[in-house]
Amino acid sequence: MLGVAAASVAVLATGTAVAAGGPQPATLLAFPGVARAFDADAGRVAWIDSAWALHVRSLRSGVETKILYTNPYEEIPMFRSGPRLVLEYSATRLVLEPRRLAWISTRGAGMFEYAEHVYIAAVGATHGHRVANVLHGDGTDGGYIMGLAGDAAGFAYGVAMVKPIGPDQQFFQVSGGGVFTLTGATPRKLPGAPPAIVLAETAGRLAIAPLDTNQSTDGTPLATGSIEIRNTTTGALISSVTPAGVLRAATLTPTTLAVLAGSRIVRYDIASGQLLGSTPVPTNTATDLESSGTRIAFRRTRSVAVLDATTGRISTVVATPWRPTSVALDGPKLTWAERLRIAPGDVFDQSKKDFATRVKTITLHVS
Repeated sequence: MLGVAAASVAVLATGTAVAAGGPQPATLLAFPGVARAFDADAGRVAWIDSAWALHVRSLRSGVETKILYTNPYEEIPMFRSGPRLVLEYSATRLVLEPRRLAWISTRGAGMFEYAEHVYIAAVGATHGHRVANVLHGDGTDGGYIMGLAGDAAGFAYGVAMVKPIGPDQQFFQVSGGGVFTLTGATPRKLPGAPPAIVLAETAGRLAIAPLDTNQSTDGTPLATGSIEIRNTTTGALISSVTPAGVLRAATLTPTTLAVLAGSRIVRYDIASGQLLGSTPVPTNTATDLESSGTRIAFRRTRSVAVLDATTGRISTVVATPWRPTSVALDGPKLTWAERLRIAPGDVFDQSKKDFATRVKTITLHVS
């Protein structure tokens, strides 16, 4: 289905392509460097730039605020890879909501040690408030921040505490932690929830991926392969699913859990866990799902697309010669950040000399 839609595009003067006769994307802003993290909501966009400064801009007024929350020489990009790590390192690191935003910071803290923090701030603020702080070794023991999610009611994040075990402490095991919610300024541990990667939150529901608590030769926490839906207030388990294939990303609509598992987006009923349907997607689909209403957005190497959570049909495809790096849905607005390499350089640095970024949006058809 995606191939049919992509074949029907018409190239615009901007270098972006959409289905012939459909709405055209607009460029909201452009800047040198990359968006290391990105989100859009309530007529605003937020991003973390190449120098690790966090920006929030109103699309209506153009007013922009900046938060300098870290030393850019200490911050560590998340570039680990591997089939069992993909879910952890695809987890959201910046969430923008109408009144507040939250983000994760990972810094070097000495030889082979990392400090991970969760920050929150009011929209329009120039300073953040740190609400969580853990320290771990490079794949060894300590505390790990495991994902971030949020909606207008608040935020949630996961924490895993890993300890060394065995006669010579050569093995590691997740021994504690949990899921923490933030409706104000103080975190609250969610009752009954195990240590888990937090994936998505909406309408009083939270999607989490419980962590493997078996011993391992590597201390990096790993998901078990299942996803639980829990009440964000009571922690009560609502449903649980175990999709076939490697878990890569997940998102929630008010009634549906959508999971990117392998090369399929699989949909489940939140209340019962019943399978609703499965849609094949190209193998270059990124580990990034976002939802609003009944729409689910995802991205590929050179395009962004929207899937209908009710029917499983891919209804919108926007192709671009730039590389989409993040995607967001704000009602009928599909917004994404995309980058272009403009000079040879160190990909790890993602500097302003080597990359250019633009933020684009398109208004989706309202049926």
